[in-house]
Formats: sequence, structure tokens, C-alpha cells
Amino acid sequence: MPAARLSKKYKTGVTLIEILIAAGLLSLFMTAAFSVYRSGSRGFVTGSWRAEEQKKLQTFISALTRDLGQANSGLINIAADGSTSQIIATPLYINDNLYVFDAAEKFLNAGNDNWVCLLAFSISYPHIEANDVLVAAEQFGRWSGVSVWAKGRKIRYVRTGDPDVFKSVPAAFPAAIDGFPGSSIVGDGKSFVSDLDQNRNHTYDLSLEELALVGRGGDAAAPSGLELTFRSARYENGKKTDSEITQNAVVRLASQTVIVTF
Repeated sequence: MPAARLSKKYKTGVTLIEILIAAGLLSLFMTAAFSVYRSGSRGFVTGSWRAEEQKKLQTFISALTRDLGQANSGLINIAADGSTSQIIATPLYINDNLYVFDAAEKFLNAGNDNWVCLLAFSISYPHIEANDVLVAAEQFGRWSGVSVWAKGRKIRYVRTGDPDVFKSVPAAFPAAIDGFPGSSIVGDGKSFVSDLDQNRNHTYDLSLEELALVGRGGDAAAPSGLELTFRSARYENGKKTDSEITQNAVVRLASQTVIVTF
């Protein structure tokens, strides 16, 4: 093969324009691939957050609705002759910033820096005096108090049979909340004992944004039920995203349960 033709053959190469075109196409491909990866990663994170938040919300709501359905408005004594008397009135206290009756929801922000009391109520079983005629022994009454608090978008749920703990954990009750028994009514040797089997003190690590309670049926002071709404939002790098969850629940209250707002 002539030297001139051989030299011409091996001088053939890639031009600068071809390199630029290839680099541009590679850049477009990498950008598209990264966008797909980022979108998928964000979707995975959001999906994981939704699943976890929903699970925690449902656990909390399940405990709250179960206990709210047992809330009662007084410690009752049943005498040997069958007559009943109320030892102390124990209303269902609800924060006025989240409760309305038969109206549009009024939401309370859950991102407070300090613990804010949302609810406080009693769950009790009557004291029954001994009955010699029926040969029935005395049955001590049982009591426990439930309080729900919000701070930093988390929920603190407390149920205790100790009146002193009830009024001080995780913080002291507002002055307006005063209709609960003390150690002179509940305790060893008293007609009512602490329902220790139901003790619970748990902080739900939620992303709760706001919550609301609406009373339905009856009247504002004694509704037949409550509609509860909880809204959570996901934050990323300290900024709220568009990922939100709303959970609703309906609770039927025991008859004659009285609501007092504070």
C-alpha cells in the first residue's frame, strides 16, 4: 500500500464538533437519569413518611377514641339500699382553641414550644357499698385520669390512677381545670382506688400540624359525640413540603358527659 494512502487512512479522527455533540447528549442523558432518580428517591421518602405517620396517628387515635368513649362526668357511690350519689363532678375539659359545636372546624396549631393541654377527663367505675341482705361485699370504685398535650408537633398521652401525677405531668394544668379528685378521694383505704392497670405515659413522635374537635348532637355542653380531625405535614430541611395527611375519627360519648372548655 502506498505510503500516502496509509498516512491518510490513519489521520482520520473525531472532530471537535462531534465531541461537543457527544458531550451534550451525554449531559442530557445524565440530567434525565438524575431527575428520574431524584423523583423516585423523593417519592420513596414521601411514601415512607406517609406510611409511618399514618401508623403512628392511627395508634394514637385508637387509644384516644377508646378512652374518650369511656369518659364520665362524676365519681359515683352506690349505697346498700341501691340509691346513688355523686362524690365529685368530673367534666370532659377541652381546649377552647380547638373545640366548636356543630360548626366549621376550628384548628389549633400543634407546633408550640411548651406543652399545651388539649384534653383532660376521668374514667371511673362506681363504689358499691356492702349489702348484708344480698350478702354482697363492698366493691371499691376505680379511677384514672387522661390528659392529652401537644408540643413541637408531638402528642403526649397520659393516663394515670395517681391524682398528683395526673395534675402535674407533663406540666401543671391550667387554673381553669379543677374538677378532678385528689388523694383524699382516690387512694389506699379510700372508697376509690387507682386504676393502675390502665397507666400509660407515652409521647407520640408525630409531625402533627393542627387538630380540631367538633361536637355533634345534643348541645355544646353535652354533645352526643365528637368528630376529631388531625393534620400532619412533612418538613424537609426545616421547610414544610406539600406532603400532608389528614386523619378523622368519630367518638360517641357516654350519656350525660359534660364538656367544659378552658
